[in-house]
Amino acid sequence: MRIEIAHSFQAVNPTEWNRLVEPTNPFMRHEFFDALEKTGCIGAGTSWEPTLFLAYEEATLVGAIPAFRRWDSFGEYIFDWSWAQAYANAGIEYYPKLTVAAPFTPATGRRFLCAEPGQNVITITLANAAVDFARSEGLSGVHVLCETQAEQTALAGLSFMPRITHQYHWVNSGFDTFADYLARLRSHRRKDILRERRKVNELGLDIVTLTGGGIREKHMLAMYRFYIQTYERKWGEPYLNCDTFLALWRSMPECLVLTMAFEGPEPVAGALAFRSADHLYGRYWGAKRQYPFLHFELCLYRLIEHAIEEKISLFEAGAQGEHKFQRGFDARPVYSSHVLFNPDAARAIAHFLDNERAATERFLEESRLASPIK
Repeated sequence: MRIEIAHSFQAVNPTEWNRLVEPTNPFMRHEFFDALEKTGCIGAGTSWEPTLFLAYEEATLVGAIPAFRRWDSFGEYIFDWSWAQAYANAGIEYYPKLTVAAPFTPATGRRFLCAEPGQNVITITLANAAVDFARSEGLSGVHVLCETQAEQTALAGLSFMPRITHQYHWVNSGFDTFADYLARLRSHRRKDILRERRKVNELGLDIVTLTGGGIREKHMLAMYRFYIQTYERKWGEPYLNCDTFLALWRSMPECLVLTMAFEGPEPVAGALAFRSADHLYGRYWGAKRQYPFLHFELCLYRLIEHAIEEKISLFEAGAQGEHKFQRGFDARPVYSSHVLFNPDAARAIAHFLDNERAATERFLEESRLASPIK
C-alpha cells in the first residue's frame, strides 16, 4: 500500500472516491467537496486547504481521508476555541492544524473511507500518514471530527485522545404516520406539537416538500436568500455562497430535500436537508420575516413526516438545540479524536477530555431518563 497526497478534490477521480463512501453519508461524496471547492468555500486561499491522503494498492484507490490544513476553527462544530486560547496564553502556536472533517457540516459518518468498512489496516495507515505529515509540516496536531465510534476506538490505539460531545437525533421506530410518532410522546409534549402545528396552519401559508427533480433553480435561489437572512439576524458570516447552493443542486439533486413555505406565489421561508440512503440531515433554514412556530414546522415536523413516508431510519437535525429533545429527539454521543504534538498541552487537554467525557456520559444518561418519549 502506498500513500499519495493531493491538494485538490479535482485531482481525484470522482467515481473512485465515491466507491469508498458509505451509502448513508452525502457529505463525504466527491460532489459535495467539489461543489465547495469550485465555488471558493474551500481550497487554496481559504482557511480550509485540502490535504487529501490517498491509499493505493497498485493502481486501485482503496482508502482516503478528506483532511484540511486549518487556520481557524470556524465551521467545525466540535469546538476547540478554548484550546486555541490556552495555547495563545502559553505562547504556543495552535494554528495551523490538520482537521479531518466535512467542512461546515456536523454530521456523523466514516472519515476513513474504504470500500470494505472495518479495514483497520487502511485506517491505521492513513492515520499514521496524516500524523507524520502534520509533524513534518510543523502543524500543532490532527483532529478527526464527527467520526464513528469504531473509528475512535481504532485511533485510540494510535495515541489519539477520544472526545465525546452530543447532538439530538430523531430515530424512526417503525412509524407509519406522524400520529404514530406523536403517540410515543408524553401527553403534554404531544399537545404542544399539535398546538404549534395548528398555529402554523392559521398563518395561511402553502407548505410543500420538494425533492430531486421537483426542486427548481428558483427554489434554490430563494433558499440561499433565506440562508443569508439567518446569518444577518445572528450577526454571523455565511460559510456558503449562492454558487455553492446552485452547484449542489446541479451535482447531487437526488440528495436534496427542501421544505418551503409560500405566501401566494412568493416563497417566504425554507429549510434545506440532505438525504442519502435511509439517513436524513437537516442543514439550512431561513425566513423572510418572523412566523410563529414556522421554524419547527419546516425544520422538524415536515422532515419527520418525510422520513416516515420514505422509511428513513435516522434524522440528524444539526448541532445543538435542546428544543429538539423536547420534541422526541434522542441525545446521542458524537465522537471525535485528537492528537496534539506539544506534550504539556496534550497532558492538560487530556485531563480536560477525561472530565468532559464523564460529564457527557452523565448528561446522556440523565437525558435518557428525562426523555419525553413514553
